[in-house]
Amino acid sequence: MESKILLLGIILWFGLGSLVAYFSRRFTSMKSSDYFIASRGIGGLIAALTYSATTYSAFMMVGLVGYVYATGVGAIGFELTYLLGTMILLTFFAPRFWIAGKLRGYVSPAELLSERYGSKFVGAILAVISLFMLIPYSSVQFTGIAYLLETVSGGEINYLLGLVIAYLIILFFTFWGLRSVAWTDALQASIMLVSSLILLFILLSRVGGISTLFSNLQTTHPELLYTNSWNFIKFLGLTVPWFFFALSNPQVSQRLFIAKNVGSLRTMILGFAIFGFIYTLIVGFIGLSSRILISKVPSLDLVMPTILNQESSVISLIVLLGIVGAAVSTVNSIVLTLSSMFVRDVVRALRKEIEEVKEVMIGRTLIPVIALFALVFAYFRFGLIVELSVASSAGLLATVPSIIGAFLWSRGGKWSSSISILLGVFTAIALYSTGNYPLGLYPGVWVALISSVSYLLISLFEDAPLEAEKLLNSVKEELEKRSMD
Repeated sequence: MESKILLLGIILWFGLGSLVAYFSRRFTSMKSSDYFIASRGIGGLIAALTYSATTYSAFMMVGLVGYVYATGVGAIGFELTYLLGTMILLTFFAPRFWIAGKLRGYVSPAELLSERYGSKFVGAILAVISLFMLIPYSSVQFTGIAYLLETVSGGEINYLLGLVIAYLIILFFTFWGLRSVAWTDALQASIMLVSSLILLFILLSRVGGISTLFSNLQTTHPELLYTNSWNFIKFLGLTVPWFFFALSNPQVSQRLFIAKNVGSLRTMILGFAIFGFIYTLIVGFIGLSSRILISKVPSLDLVMPTILNQESSVISLIVLLGIVGAAVSTVNSIVLTLSSMFVRDVVRALRKEIEEVKEVMIGRTLIPVIALFALVFAYFRFGLIVELSVASSAGLLATVPSIIGAFLWSRGGKWSSSISILLGVFTAIALYSTGNYPLGLYPGVWVALISSVSYLLISLFEDAPLEAEKLLNSVKEELEKRSMD
């Protein structure tokens, strides 16, 4: 595709997104709760679409397509296990998050831990760790966009220029706050689903339909139709970090604060389940079809760009914009969440509370800085999109015991929470940096084990602060009241 056509398409897409962002920003004030979580006023459909767009990123149409291409149906099972885990966690914890946020005025998910464990430094630790772990995950979104632009343009848009284009788009959409991000996410999610479905139909027609696809795979690549390449240890190691994604990743757990009422929250969960199931199957079949249509690629992350290079300019452009939108929406949410955690958790831990207008100003100042960190990380191409995504989620697994314990465990304070989080993070860093996997278990499994055991053991010797009991009782009473209504 000529770079002029590609850039024109991006400009038109960006223009449409800008109109949506501009329209939405008119309703945003300079209050923290409004800027970062839209004053808890997002309706169910938009909440479902922004949750979907935030969750499903370049990981899917670039990373997972390549992984399915290489390993077959096991990769689809891996992603569906994530979806199942998310639905289980959301069904139980989403109402508790929403009620706690509404009753106590939480803007950042780290604020919940700060109050539950009786120390603002618990929230500050979570904020710093989230920044450290989510930079690699953000960088893979930049990588996905840059690979696509470089390959589809035939090198006319080089990798660095692709990163810069992504950076500028992300800054503009994020700067106006969550309400603008949520509405542009809704646009991106729609484009993602429609464009991927169009591509799937085209690829299936080229391979002769679904039945012919499986017949060809059975003949040429039978290993892709079985899970032999996914032994249990590998499956467990990649799945555990993803299973708890809904709790461990603050950019999605913060979304549990934004619904305007319980009905909207339920619509968000159901809408995400439907979107996630359909989108996962679409991406999986695209990966399998690609194996028939492409014999060899230099990197698994180049499977999708190579497929798009074989299509007409119009189809390639539509699908590319869907992938770019998915990546942009994910980074938008991460950057906005991290900036909110810095001003609401780090700044407040170091000094007394500041005016909300100043919080928003500081948050806006941090947005280009955080996005720049991700761009620089992406420039050095440290690994495959799937691997970096799983590594980021493995590090954030260290926070899960404290999050689950915040609602289900009556003991534990600042030491049990902070020490278990730090031990888990250090475990992830040590194992990934050395490449040593004790007993053959992946780092995510060790992080989960060490964080959970240390949290439980230390909490046995540490009483929960008084505020914790008030928080748990108020959430329980509200849940009972709403279940009777």
